[in-house]
Amino acid sequence: MNNDYNEIANSPIMWLAAAPALCFVFIQAWLFFRKSVKTAAETGIPATAVKRAIRGASIASIGPCFMMLSGILTLMLYVGAPMAWMRVDFIGSVADALMEAAFTADGMGIRLGEDRLTVDYLCAAAIVMTTCGLPFLLFVSFFADRMDKVNHVMSGGKTHLIPIIGSGALIGSFGALTMNAGYPLGANTVAIIVSALSMAAILLYNRRHNLQWLKEWGLTLCMVAGMGAAVLYN
Repeated sequence: MNNDYNEIANSPIMWLAAAPALCFVFIQAWLFFRKSVKTAAETGIPATAVKRAIRGASIASIGPCFMMLSGILTLMLYVGAPMAWMRVDFIGSVADALMEAAFTADGMGIRLGEDRLTVDYLCAAAIVMTTCGLPFLLFVSFFADRMDKVNHVMSGGKTHLIPIIGSGALIGSFGALTMNAGYPLGANTVAIIVSALSMAAILLYNRRHNLQWLKEWGLTLCMVAGMGAAVLYN
């Protein structure tokens, strides 16, 4: 990235352009949080349980956020900090955002990391990355309150199947992402295996000892173990 491109990609105008989308995400998160706390009180969930859940979720997000931060630094080299932050805030997948930046470059005959980037590329990347991020934002905004109906249809009215269907969807989606990164065999494969073994060990250990801090930090510990193993492998 040359100095002129860097100045434009990180200019105050770009920050102002990204600000509405960022603010919308923050407001949306606050509304969901407030609604969750209110619903918990209405359903009789103790305040201590709510605080414990908030604390656990906050700690468990440290690992994924660390991974996002390491990826967003790479994305910032191509499209600047404002657009990178805005795009990752939409869905949180740095891999998708990097893929969109790469597809834009391929379509313009540019090789990221080798050729000099131009303002034309920045404009095209802004259109592609914003368009790809909008469906996630709009779906949550307009259909989140109707998901109970979707759950009812998918479970055939059997509420006890809803957690099973949700768990299956998570396993399928993350399994697909894992398999895509695990082949060909290499450092990614080592990271996946070590992380999986670490998670299994933590779960088995915690069944006996039931340590709250281990429940909260388990995901982060597994991610760090996987990254460490990949670095050692290389």
